[in-house]
Amino acid sequence: MSATHTPKLEQALDQAEDAPLLVGLSGGLDSSVLLHALSRSPRLLGQGLRAVHVHHGLHADADRWAEHCSELCKRQGIALVTTRVEVQRDTGDGLEAAARKARYAAFEQQMEAGEVLVTAHHRDDQAETFLLRALRGSGPDGLAAMRAMRPFAKGRHWRPLLQLPRSQLLDYAHAHGLAWQEDPSNLDTHHDRNFLRQQVMPLLRERWPQADLALLRSALLSADAVELLQQQ
Repeated sequence: MSATHTPKLEQALDQAEDAPLLVGLSGGLDSSVLLHALSRSPRLLGQGLRAVHVHHGLHADADRWAEHCSELCKRQGIALVTTRVEVQRDTGDGLEAAARKARYAAFEQQMEAGEVLVTAHHRDDQAETFLLRALRGSGPDGLAAMRAMRPFAKGRHWRPLLQLPRSQLLDYAHAHGLAWQEDPSNLDTHHDRNFLRQQVMPLLRERWPQADLALLRSALLSADAVELLQQQ
């Protein structure tokens, strides 16, 4: 699908293959919208749909977030597994990277053969990832940022919302009366991604309103270039 066309949420999820899905559920806006939208599809429910919540233990409200996810899944009739991880703080990679590493290790352990991990990364996330990679001097493979589909663990990892702006997810949540949890650490601009999200991207959009769409297109073009290089 072209980056110049922004699909509706339901259109994005229609691309799901015939496989059981495991949703990474943090309890925040993005993953709450993703789980709700997936659970409305009889086809996807029939294929197998469950969720996993990773308890990082990094915040005083972490237990409350886990309970919120449990209640959310009960209301929607979705099976949930909650797994606790220990985030290694002394790796030198920074807390963000260490938490992500622990989270994906937990996802890998929970996945069953042939299952598809589904996460709620959206267009704003992709724009931030592209900028982070560019600032680190990445080549085409790095600038391709997050792929919509990639091999992962015993199955694959699918990011169906990469072409949707976060504003569309917010509109969906309000339209369906969804509740979600806010992680206050997302406001901490000491973390690189939060700095881009809170300070850099608003400035870019002020001057170039379609900045995130342009960065998404650059990521897609980089991915195309990598694929061509691999074919040759």
